[in-house]
Amino acid sequence: MKNGKTLTGTAIATVMAAAFAATPASAEGVTLGQITSLTGTNAVQGKDMKRGMELAVKRVNNGYDVPMEDGAREIGPGLMGGDVNVIVENTESRPASAMDATRKLVNVDDVPVVVGEFSSGISVPTGQFTNANETVQISVGSTSPKLRDIGKYMFNAIGLDDLMGAALARFAVEDSGAKKFGSITPNNPFGTGLEINACKTLKNKFKGDCVSTVRYELNKNDYRPEINQVFAPGPEAGFFTAYGTESKLILRQMHELGKDMPQGWYADYPTMWSTEVSDIPEVAEGIKGLKVGVSGDFYQEQYADAYEEAYGEEPLTAFGGYAYDAAMLAMLAIDEAGSTNPDEIAEALHKVSQDYQGVTGDKAVDENGMQKKESYQRVIYKDGKLQSYEMDGS
Repeated sequence: MKNGKTLTGTAIATVMAAAFAATPASAEGVTLGQITSLTGTNAVQGKDMKRGMELAVKRVNNGYDVPMEDGAREIGPGLMGGDVNVIVENTESRPASAMDATRKLVNVDDVPVVVGEFSSGISVPTGQFTNANETVQISVGSTSPKLRDIGKYMFNAIGLDDLMGAALARFAVEDSGAKKFGSITPNNPFGTGLEINACKTLKNKFKGDCVSTVRYELNKNDYRPEINQVFAPGPEAGFFTAYGTESKLILRQMHELGKDMPQGWYADYPTMWSTEVSDIPEVAEGIKGLKVGVSGDFYQEQYADAYEEAYGEEPLTAFGGYAYDAAMLAMLAIDEAGSTNPDEIAEALHKVSQDYQGVTGDKAVDENGMQKKESYQRVIYKDGKLQSYEMDGS
């Protein structure tokens, strides 16, 4: 059980380098944990999420006026009398490695907050563990509705699949006019949740039907059987869900087979794969989808410009911004509570989330710690990049 003691020291662990670097221990301050995929299927997203958290922590350590609904809230320099430090653990995009990393952060490092992962298949079991051990976890990119039932110490920074699934189905039907859809998703809580919610909305709201629902296994070398299965019943349009590595192979093999949906593919979270296919852009040409988060001057000024200045390139995905917001929420809650006790942090998270102006949009959570709403942008993959998309007549 957490005792709310002040934590000291910091380490950044990377499996790729098999290195452990530490800063000198300090008498005061806060140490947070982060689990993210620095290698494996979700390495691009994981790298982006690590950077997003780094930006938030750097700002607080330097002193920062955090944008709130009722004006800026000054935090820092530092927090709880010292620097905010972060222990980053690589999940390798695998649940088993993620569990090992989470056990270390909770049992050895005794962090009060873990900023969580991208994959729901990782966030569900690690969230159950952190909740059972009375440690706060804030999921960054995971969207499975199963997160809602984990418990009082589990929060998330992104809308769940029920929000995305409904929004994607509405966009797809209104844009394509199709009624018969095929769906291809990963066989994990993330993929199945999206499939279920999109197909349910299609049926209940638009009198349509998912005539094929294919759930594929990760890390395969050949997806042609699954591709043929999706197309077999003759769908008019399709729902597409895929992580970076698998998306590239699935889209390439689909292209080689000459398979395409007559009225188009509609993808949730296309930034999961848009960078991965940049060297073979023709395989994704014309795919439409919903990109999470917001754009505009606030996002650009508060996040994207600082990101580019720090790392020499534009944000890699949408998910670095969510990690930034998750980290900022954690630090706001600690500041509000005046404590590193997880019970007090959890209580404070409900309060500060209502007023915090996130770089990815409204971050207010409900009684279960889940986002009340989510922002989506309609996009199309065209000429090798995601671009804004407007439907005819809109």
